[in-house]
Amino acid sequence: MKRGRCRGGVPRARRSALPAACLALLAVALAAPVACRRESATSASPPSSAAASPSASAAPRPPSPRLTDPRWLRAAGDDPLEHARLAEAEGASGLLAALDDGGDIALAALRALPYADDADLALGPLAERARAAPAPSLPPLLDALLGVAGRPPRPREPLDPDGARAAAATLLELSGRRDLPAEQRAVAISAARALAEKGLVDPARIPADLDPQLPGAGAGGGQASRP
Repeated sequence: MKRGRCRGGVPRARRSALPAACLALLAVALAAPVACRRESATSASPPSSAAASPSASAAPRPPSPRLTDPRWLRAAGDDPLEHARLAEAEGASGLLAALDDGGDIALAALRALPYADDADLALGPLAERARAAPAPSLPPLLDALLGVAGRPPRPREPLDPDGARAAAATLLELSGRRDLPAEQRAVAISAARALAEKGLVDPARIPADLDPQLPGAGAGGGQASRP
């Protein structure tokens, strides 16, 4: 019997090397799927820049061109003639669109609206804004509503009867709000009475607590004619 060989005829040195080689191949085979899974997970995750919100990179709103328009600049004052010219040029729809600019542009639009030929179209949108506005922002809206509501009736079909009825309901609501200053309620009452003369609201529903009392009338006495 020869030394260096084991049973089966395989040399001892080669027999001890085979398990090590097999273990190495097995380790490589097991590691390959793990690496593939890591690569797929890495490629599937989006880069951090792609996850940024679109609103974060949104450009700010550009300045309104009305800020440099000579007609709007002239109408920013108190000249009724300039308000009428602006109303003739823009119409009710153009003036209503300018309200979103805010500031002096919005104030000029509100002053010009009663002069627009189609100003009745503004009653509904103005009333909607007035209903949602806080008390400090109400005066110019109420003044515009009074100016439009107090226009003489035109010999034509109403331009927006639904908007006019909605405005009447809003003015009736505002005129009864005791949390508003008396000056604002008085304007709302006057505007509601102007629409009542056109048959858009029952005058008996309009508050009269701000009306001045007749001279010599007691606490339950009569009232002066309503404005």
